[in-house]
Amino acid sequence: MRLLASLKALASEPSDQLALFPESTNRVGDLAARFEDSVRAVHDHRAGELSRAQADALEALGHRLAIVSRDGAEFDADVWTDEAVRTSVHWRDVRALARAALDAFEIANADVMTPDAG
Repeated sequence: MRLLASLKALASEPSDQLALFPESTNRVGDLAARFEDSVRAVHDHRAGELSRAQADALEALGHRLAIVSRDGAEFDADVWTDEAVRTSVHWRDVRALARAALDAFEIANADVMTPDAG
């Protein structure tokens, strides 16, 4: 699922995040755009399959990215640099929220894949 790959990218260490788009001039924007595209696809085709925890985790992460985007109240162009990915509290928050979202999906997947003992 593209969404899980996107969440893994956003949850990764800064050096790994930046290495995902070595040729891009806007690697940070590419990380956010990949997530937004994946979430849009899930909402368009699988919204009913999301648990409440999964939907809440995606919403929290999307909200955090929106806050630091050009439309957000806390916008600062410096947040969208490679250096900011390495050092900014905003990107530490994004990584933490992405890990929480991943946990919501992996827990749900583990529950689904666990054989019924009885």
